[in-house]
Amino acid sequence: MNDSLSIIIILLTIAGLSWLSYTIMDQQKQIVKLEQQLQHEQLKYKMLYRDPVVRDAIESGG
Repeated sequence: MNDSLSIIIILLTIAGLSWLSYTIMDQQKQIVKLEQQLQHEQLKYKMLYRDPVVRDAIESGG
């Protein structure tokens, strides 16, 4: 009885660690995707800011 309980605990531990590993990898992929989106938005902002009319509007708070 004690051996089968140990085996069940070990299997549940392995399953739990596998699930956590998958979750962490998925979160890392989402972080990379968000970083890429942020870089894209920053580039668009820099390009817009080069336009004197847009820059004046931004700096005047409009």
